[in-house]
Amino acid sequence: MHQMLFIHQQELGNGYLVEYANRLGLDICQFLQDLSKGAYVDRINADIEGGQISGVEAAPALFINGIRYLDRWTVEQIVAAIVAAND
Repeated sequence: MHQMLFIHQQELGNGYLVEYANRLGLDICQFLQDLSKGAYVDRINADIEGGQISGVEAAPALFINGIRYLDRWTVEQIVAAIVAAND
């Protein structure tokens, strides 16, 4: 679902969400029940707040071991940064 939401960032109304859930083969009754209860609102808001505190202004954003990387990186550079962070 996260990939679907990322691709369709400008289309996040409830009707669209139900359409995405249907496309992904989710249990629509359960999805509608969770959606109407706001089952994940607190978690989503906490994620948004955490991103804002970390300086995330848009997606995608890359952090390795708490350090934000702003430039374009090759796979090799990302792997090297991860290895260095584990040393």
